[in-house]
This record gives sequence, structure tokens and C-alpha cells, in this order.
Amino acid sequence: MYNVLIVDDDTLMRNALRAMISRFKNFQIIGEAANGAEAIAICRLYPVHLIFMDIIMPGMTGIEAGKKIKEDSPQTEICILSAYSDFHFAKEAMELHIKKYFSKPVSFLDISTYLENFSPSTYKSVCPQLSQALELANSQSFSETYAGLSSIINEIFSSQNASIESLKKTFIEIGQGLLDSLEYANQRNEITDLFPLPDTWLVNGEIMKIWLFKIMDYIYQQKSIRRYSILEGVFFFIEQHIKEKISLGQITEGSMISQGYLSRIFRDQFGISTMEYIRLRKIQMVKINFIFTTHNTSDVAFMLGFNESSYLQKVFQKIEGISIQEFKKRLK
Repeated sequence: MYNVLIVDDDTLMRNALRAMISRFKNFQIIGEAANGAEAIAICRLYPVHLIFMDIIMPGMTGIEAGKKIKEDSPQTEICILSAYSDFHFAKEAMELHIKKYFSKPVSFLDISTYLENFSPSTYKSVCPQLSQALELANSQSFSETYAGLSSIINEIFSSQNASIESLKKTFIEIGQGLLDSLEYANQRNEITDLFPLPDTWLVNGEIMKIWLFKIMDYIYQQKSIRRYSILEGVFFFIEQHIKEKISLGQITEGSMISQGYLSRIFRDQFGISTMEYIRLRKIQMVKINFIFTTHNTSDVAFMLGFNESSYLQKVFQKIEGISIQEFKKRLK
């Protein structure tokens, strides 16, 4: 799914482009701008793969705006729109590696021909970890998906500079890409609406791992519900009782589903048992408590339905590969 930005000071032109581009399922319009400054601001907040930009606008020209956008995102492809034929602009466009120039008025045939030939080979994501995340989301092994999150997080923090803006843009591209992979027919959710991302979280790799886990969990749930609609009630029951000590019998009784059928379809979609999934979810809540509160291990075990702190220690060690004490040391 490619993110498209329309930049033109003519409202009618923006509306016409939106109508044409919206007919292509692999392209989604993430925003519109009436001038270059607005376009630059949008590109600094969200990953943009393709821009249709007017060359003559109030303030800076489309070429000037394109230069600034390319400085931050060199892989973003820009298509220039213009009612004028000017060699000076054409020369600057070539220097900016702008490959496509549309003369106004733009026809649907021109747009369709271009978009139909726009392939992944023409765009390399500014975030290589997105492809890794998409592979994990499609693995149908929830435990392997979780294990792979650490590698993604470590790569991002080792490859980025200290810029919060750069980190945020990277994580938003990954999150939005995962969300878009669900391919909603009639709606598009913004990742930061479903999963808010305060700047203060971006300095902590453990917090970002939890944030990414929540998105992966959502992806798995939605795909599973599409395949087996009865799982919607199962996930709702789990969400309502996740902090309690719950059994498989309680889940099936509360969701009106047989244990055998639930076990089969859940493993088919997640690659693990329902109870293993719940333990994984609980450990994320344990980590959240250790990160954001001063509760000790015994308090957290009691709040999340573990029999005793020693059992929580055992489950945590098995899932995380380190003890709770080691995890707390990392936070410090």
C-alpha cells in the first residue's frame, strides 16, 4: 500500500486528483496540502511514498518544496503538475530526479497509466524494518512474531541518530504499514489514533517493543476474526478478564464456544494455545507496570492473577529469557 500526498493550491484540482487516485486499491491518500510549506510539514510527520505536486503555488514553488522533502526522504517519488512549459523548471526537476511531469489539465488516462506501472521496485522504503515487521505479522506464529520484535527494535535504535523526529517517523511508518496490511475496503485508520505514540516513549526501547507488540496483537486478532467471526467474542472476554486468573473453561463458557473448537481455530491462527497467548499478554502488562509504576513483583503478581510472585518469575523468565531482576536493571 502506497501513501500519496496531493499538493496544489487549486481545490478543484485536488478534488479531481483524489477522485482519480482513489480508484486504485494499492494507493491511499494520506493528506492534501495547498502549498509547499504544508507539504513539507506533512512529509515530516508521516511516511509518504508518492507526491503529486503543483509547480506554481503561493510561497515556494513545487521544485523548492520538493528539494526540502527529498533532503528528509530521498526515496519519496514526486510527480510535478503544471499548466506551464518552462525549461528552467524542467531543468531543476531533472536535477531533483523527478521522473514524471504532468501537464494540466491532467487526464485519468495519464494518471492510471502511471499508477498501473508504479511498482515496489520504484520505491524503497525509508524504513527497511517495515518489511521485517510485515513478514512477522504474516508468519501465523505469534510466539515467533513476538521474539522477532526485539531484533526490529534493536536495529532501529542502532541505525537512527538521536533525533526523536526521525525515530517517530520510522515507527509511524512501521505501524501504519502494518495497519494498512489489513486492507480495509471502506476505511483507513491512522496508527496514532489507535495506538498513540508520545515522544517520551521513543527514548525507551522496552516501551517501543510493547507498543509494537500491541499493534501486532491487533493485526493477529483482526485477521483471525475475519477467518472465524466467533473469535471476536473470545477476544472480548479475554480483554474483560485479562487481569484475573482465568481458565480455558471460563473463556469457552463466557464466549459460547466449545473448548475443542476454540483450541483448534486459535492454534490455526496464532500457532500457540489460547492460554499461552494469555500468558504472553499478561507478561506485557507486567512489563508496563514495571516501567510506569513503582509496584513490586508481589503486587504485580497479585494484580494480574498470578498465584504467587514465584510463579510470575518463572513465566517471565520463560517468555523473556531473562529474570525480572535483570529486566528492571535494564530499565535503570
